[in-house]
Amino acid sequence: MGSKERKARNRLKMHKDILHAALNIVKEEGYRSLSLRRLANNIEFSATAVYLYFKNKEALLVDLARLGYQQLNISIDINCKGIIDPRSRLKAMLRTYLDFATHEKDLYLLMQEIGIELNELNPLFPEMLTFVNSINQAITKACGKENSNDTYLKRKCYISMAIVQGLASLNLIHKDLDARSQSQMLDDAIDSLIVSLD
Repeated sequence: MGSKERKARNRLKMHKDILHAALNIVKEEGYRSLSLRRLANNIEFSATAVYLYFKNKEALLVDLARLGYQQLNISIDINCKGIIDPRSRLKAMLRTYLDFATHEKDLYLLMQEIGIELNELNPLFPEMLTFVNSINQAITKACGKENSNDTYLKRKCYISMAIVQGLASLNLIHKDLDARSQSQMLDDAIDSLIVSLD
């Protein structure tokens, strides 16, 4: 391996290490408490060194959101592996999404806020598109209608994501919601969605 490749690999590793240190701050204290200077202090770097890897705080937050969607996509792949029935798969995907939103609360909130901000300016980043496309594909297969148009399927895709986002918001506001109630609400909502696909 040449020195150029070694430098590129070291730079990529350092980027990843800084990103994971930032993720730890987000998980412990929320993403609003994150700053590049604070991150630099935590990893014992100069602030200038951190700026070599991230142009500004917004660039760091976007990369954190991308990492969050990568983790969510991996969780969906793991939890839905081997589920062949389209409707059962859709249910498992949405349950995984809610579990992620509940257990990774601060990262989930960051992903939502960054998604809103980016959507106003740019197309969605690849990891977010992968997530949306996987839900859309599950809806398409669960629908089973060859004559369903893209607008109909897209609408159902967004409704399914909105169900989970609404339940995640309820969980944030009403901390007295137990896991069983939340699970039952998700089942009821998904069952209603699935019935509407017929």
